Amino acid sequence: MNEEQDLKSIEQVSFRELMQDGFTELLMGLVLAAMPLFVLRPSLISIFVVFYIIFLPPFFEMIRKKYIYPRIGYVKMYEDEPPRVTLRLVAVLALLIVSVATIIYLVGTGTIEEDLVYRWIPAAFGLIMCAPSIYFKEKSGQNRYYLFGAAMTITGVVVGVTPVLDPNIVSPLYFIVWGLFFMILGLVKYSLFVRKFPIVDMPEDGRVDL
Repeated sequence: MNEEQDLKSIEQVSFRELMQDGFTELLMGLVLAAMPLFVLRPSLISIFVVFYIIFLPPFFEMIRKKYIYPRIGYVKMYEDEPPRVTLRLVAVLALLIVSVATIIYLVGTGTIEEDLVYRWIPAAFGLIMCAPSIYFKEKSGQNRYYLFGAAMTITGVVVGVTPVLDPNIVSPLYFIVWGLFFMILGLVKYSLFVRKFPIVDMPEDGRVDL
């Protein structure tokens, strides 16, 4: 039992070290800033999902190998039951696609009003963001990750229950503001990361003066 706890603590410390680079926040900010396009053109969601899964991870891994790992090193942690994780991801993506298709159908048939959908999209997305908040809390052991999902949900609900706000304007603005917030947060974290972990140039003879 103690060995399992020690291993989990080591994994959490390693995860926190990796999360210092700010790349996760930058990626989240870019995704959120692009969300208004998906609200206006839902057909772009499937293209984005493919792009996000296939192209973005290798791109960010390449960036990390060039700018991040030389500063803090690289350790590949063993992950239990990777097939189950993959199945969960597929299930979540399938549920998302079905939900979006259902909403598009209901709006197209006039069953629900388009403005009502736009008004409550931020709140729904905030609830969705609670899942990664819980994931990052478990991986890092830091409760502060709960704040992101809670804050995005609360602001989304405020948008939904405030009748004076035009959903066609405030809903896209919700994603843009949160996107800018995460991008700025990512840039600040990366700046601090670079200062905290400078790359030490090794001499040609390999000797290091202490």
